[in-house]
Amino acid sequence: MKSALLIAWREYRQYIFSRGFLLFLVLFPLGVLFVGATVGYLERAKPARSFVVFDETGRYVDAIDAELERRRKRAILSAWDAYVRLAAEPEALEAALIPEPFAPGPANHARVEAFFAAGLDAAAAALAPYLRENAPAFIEPRRQFERLPLPEEARAAKNLADAAERLRPYLLDEKRPPGAKEPLFAAVLIPAGFSRAPDAPSAEYWSRNLTDPALESVIADALDYALQREAAGDYGLSAAALEEIAGIDAPLESFRPDKADGEAALTLRDRIETSLPAMMTYMLLVVVFGVGNLLLTNTIEERSNKIVEVLLSSVTAGELMMGKLVGIAAVGLTMPAIFVVGGLVMAFVAPGGNEFAAEAAGALFGSHLIWVYLFYFFCAYAIFAMIFLAIGAMSNSLQDAQSFMGPVMLVVFLPLPFMFMVYQNPNGLIASILTWIPIYTPYAAMMRAAAGPPLWEIVGATALMLAFAIALARVMGRIFRNAILQSAPPKARDVWRLAKKEAR
Repeated sequence: MKSALLIAWREYRQYIFSRGFLLFLVLFPLGVLFVGATVGYLERAKPARSFVVFDETGRYVDAIDAELERRRKRAILSAWDAYVRLAAEPEALEAALIPEPFAPGPANHARVEAFFAAGLDAAAAALAPYLRENAPAFIEPRRQFERLPLPEEARAAKNLADAAERLRPYLLDEKRPPGAKEPLFAAVLIPAGFSRAPDAPSAEYWSRNLTDPALESVIADALDYALQREAAGDYGLSAAALEEIAGIDAPLESFRPDKADGEAALTLRDRIETSLPAMMTYMLLVVVFGVGNLLLTNTIEERSNKIVEVLLSSVTAGELMMGKLVGIAAVGLTMPAIFVVGGLVMAFVAPGGNEFAAEAAGALFGSHLIWVYLFYFFCAYAIFAMIFLAIGAMSNSLQDAQSFMGPVMLVVFLPLPFMFMVYQNPNGLIASILTWIPIYTPYAAMMRAAAGPPLWEIVGATALMLAFAIALARVMGRIFRNAILQSAPPKARDVWRLAKKEAR
């Protein structure tokens, strides 16, 4: 056992104290910060999506402008709420000292109207006494969309087909609208007979960009609301009445039936606990295969460089195998531990992040999830590490390993398309099937951890997985002990012979 622990410490020290690993620990958080800052900068610097409207009816341009303005106001209010949560003193938020409608809250119609009736200057003045020291000023988000005047040649179009043909060079960036710095993003064409009648012609949305449907959604909502206003007028409702009806928001609170009456209201911690299993399952998958790859390449390198022969002169093949498994498992636990602790520290020191960090830490360490993660990490690691270790023992190079890794990776990643279904319905049929397949049990059980699956099912599937892991360890251990000193890698037909033969 002492020899195995020495091998484990050697493997652990080889990776944890290597320059590459230490550099990775430094560069990874810096890379995350760089990517986040870059994405934020690019999002802020992204130009407004410009479009034009050819409206033969002459009635719907104002409706589109009104919808754009409504969305802009809601975007500003959402940005303001996020700013207040970050820039205001926590005591002011907890004591509800910031007056309405400037305190964070639901972005309903009444609050939007009250906020912009007062104005941003009034909002800044109301918040000023409760700001943190050296808090930055609020920056209004950029406009997402901008309607440009219709080019003169398009105004002279006789019908929709003619307008589309005249606007085509602008949409293909062969021409630019007057004063435009960016290509025309889209064109909206509204025919003369456009109405809510079943046989009315459809409006047309033209754009080369098929991956960003945001503007198309805005146009559709604007035209829908315009037709609803026309219908409301036909039924005797005024536009003001329709605005008031549209601004009604039903109060709705969420509760959990598995908690006592006084604690049943859904909290931030409940939502974090619901999402944690999915995040931890993803981390489990990444870590297991990351350290499994380390185990594979390390074994191949030592075998090809004859280092394994030196090691086996002092320890047995079984001790070497156990030491490698324990050492690399410790590496696999060190990486997520560092990232979790670092992430919580960054969340605590970030402005406004104390509440989320405290709730996340409570959900992770104050529940059974961390123990479930550790248990299934070791189970998944034991299953896949033995496979990688056996493949490494049979290979002199990564090219040799590829012939074995192809089928293994196909089997391993086969259930990934179904994992989202397990997350959405953790006690459904797909979740139960994956839970009872031993090689997938760690991921399915982890994904279902917060959903209260039937205890008999988890216990039975886990027992089956443990029995499978023990049997697999015996088979893969024989392959490792029989193949580790062979000069030439065995062929596929020889693997079964290696698995049956006991090492001398």
